[in-house]
Amino acid sequence: MAGRNLFDYRLVHSARYQKSPLFPIFRRLGATSFLWYNHLLHAVDFEGQAKEQEYWAIRNGVTLWDVSVERPVEIDGPDGFALMDLLTPRDMRKCAVGQCKYALITDEHGAVVNDPVVLRLAENRFWLCPSDSDVHLWAKGVAVGMGLRATVRLTDVYPIQLQGPKAPDVLQAIMGERIRALRYYWFMETEFPGGIPVIITRTGWTGEVGYEVFLLDNSRAEEMLDLVVTRGKPLGLIPAGPNHARRVEASILNNQADMGLDTNLYELGLEWQIEPKERFIGKEALERVRQEGIRRKLVGFEVPGEEAPHEFEGPWSVFKDGRRIGQASAFLYSPSLKKNIGLAMIAVEYATPGERIQVQRLPEEPRHPATVVPLPFIDPKKAIPKRRLDAS
Repeated sequence: MAGRNLFDYRLVHSARYQKSPLFPIFRRLGATSFLWYNHLLHAVDFEGQAKEQEYWAIRNGVTLWDVSVERPVEIDGPDGFALMDLLTPRDMRKCAVGQCKYALITDEHGAVVNDPVVLRLAENRFWLCPSDSDVHLWAKGVAVGMGLRATVRLTDVYPIQLQGPKAPDVLQAIMGERIRALRYYWFMETEFPGGIPVIITRTGWTGEVGYEVFLLDNSRAEEMLDLVVTRGKPLGLIPAGPNHARRVEASILNNQADMGLDTNLYELGLEWQIEPKERFIGKEALERVRQEGIRRKLVGFEVPGEEAPHEFEGPWSVFKDGRRIGQASAFLYSPSLKKNIGLAMIAVEYATPGERIQVQRLPEEPRHPATVVPLPFIDPKKAIPKRRLDAS
């Protein structure tokens, strides 16, 4: 089949494709295409909008996303903390009530089950805002298998994201200046005008200043979205879907694409997630990896030439001196860097920045010269999303 026909198909409707309370609202806002993600339809494209337009709105303005697919998994009960701490290499004692943590969930091999943002709502109560996988079943299985007094359930809470440097201005127009005091990876429980109950986290998937808003009363979904759009439009707000160019620039990994049950934290450069603690699932396996070393590593690469298409149906193959050494999980054009960039898992001996490699989409297509580069591509210290917003 010719390469141009790779995307010439459609998904048929099914009762298994669930729709959140936000679905009809985002349809009215112009959503035209969707992913199936965590058993929900996830808006990714909007009528009349190019991805580059959305990209620059994320970088310079503000965008509104339907991320109801991140409906939280709740862990609660007397052993809620014990379960949460067992699931992740991160030391959850360092996560205060009111704080969020990016906390990977690992299996017995030290591989990635999921990579949620975790909210600590109470001493033993947590929300996991997951990427695409049935992580609630994994957590429930661990709780049952370990005999823990903990409940695991999918909530009926469906968040939105506001992403971009003007996101604080939109929320300030809704609820006043107190939003500017919310620190990076913390949250507040509050109300929008009219008593609309929400939880707001200062988190996101862009490498820009951003927030997630969790509506706590689904009967008010339309009311909340109307408020956000009305207050946001004078500031240039547009609806958008997740923008892979921006997340790749920031080296924000995509579960089941860049990582998954066949990759461990050392290969991904995420060993900083492994904190000193007595036990967690996968601890022994990850200690063996640390001692023995890794055979492959996730790297960034650059490719000169014409702009890569936004769509990516992979993985692409990676070669060195005619030998296949790995695969690329992302390859796209960066509007800020004005070059093609990508992510690839390759043999560790070729992972040094400056190494020359080749990438290829299909066996009959040409191999493109590429260069290994450090990650992330932009803002390595996360100065953009971490910046203080309440400073004079």
